[in-house]
Formats: sequence, structure tokens, C-alpha cells
Amino acid sequence: MPENINKKALGIDFGLKRIGLSLSDDTQTIAFPFKYILNESLNKTVSELKEIIDKENIGLIVIGMPIGLKGKQTEISLKIDEFIKKLKDETGEEIDVAVYDERFSSVQAQKSLIEQNIKRKKRKEKIDSVASTFILQSYLNKQKKNL
Repeated sequence: MPENINKKALGIDFGLKRIGLSLSDDTQTIAFPFKYILNESLNKTVSELKEIIDKENIGLIVIGMPIGLKGKQTEISLKIDEFIKKLKDETGEEIDVAVYDERFSSVQAQKSLIEQNIKRKKRKEKIDSVASTFILQSYLNKQKKNL
């Protein structure tokens, strides 16, 4: 991963309506909630992500993949596969794309927001980017452990 030195990682929690985003620091050590974008169409979503990738100096993308409890692909995981293919086609080889098991990330995010006493309406606005932060941070922690 030397080509990713001093580049941020982008975490993605893919949803049918909203896509939660998180960013890491330049050392890819700590993940922070960023924002969410609306998932209106595959082309529009990938275009918005390309702008973020350029603006934020992204070298790694970590996409949460919801594997079913029995270890099988789900309806949404098939849509994520399509999204990943389009994203890779558009960004080329210069950015690494990793898939990470995101089971329970939304549950963790919800608990975290409740513990912070965030009101229900605000939780709805923040949950996607917070879930994406859990995905990205878990991935980064695992990578650091494997070094």
C-alpha cells in the first residue's frame, strides 16, 4: 500500500436511498463521519464520488458489504457489486477499492448516537455517515493489526 501514503481513505455505507460517507486522516488511522449523498442514480452517485475522491485526496475506498447472517449475498449486496464495478471502471487503477463485512454497522451507529443523546430526527440525518465510520475504522484497525 505504499502508493497510498499521505492519502485519505473513504468509507462508504451504501444504501438504496442514502450513501453514508466517512473519511480517514492522511495516515489512514482514524475515521471520521463526513456526510451522506442521495442515491438517485448510479451515474450521478459515481460522479459525486469522483469529485469527492479528487477534492479529498483519496487513495483507498472501503465499501461495506452486507453479507446475510447465513453468509450469503443479499439483494442489496448484488446492487453494491454493480456499484463497485461502475466505480472501479470510472476511477481506474489508481485507487484501491476494498470490501468489508458491514453486518451490524447500522446497529452500532444507532447505539452510538443514542448514547450521545442525539435526538431522533438528527440521528436519521447522521446514521449513514456514522455507520460508514464504523466500517472504515474497523477496516483500518484490521489492516494495522495485520502489519
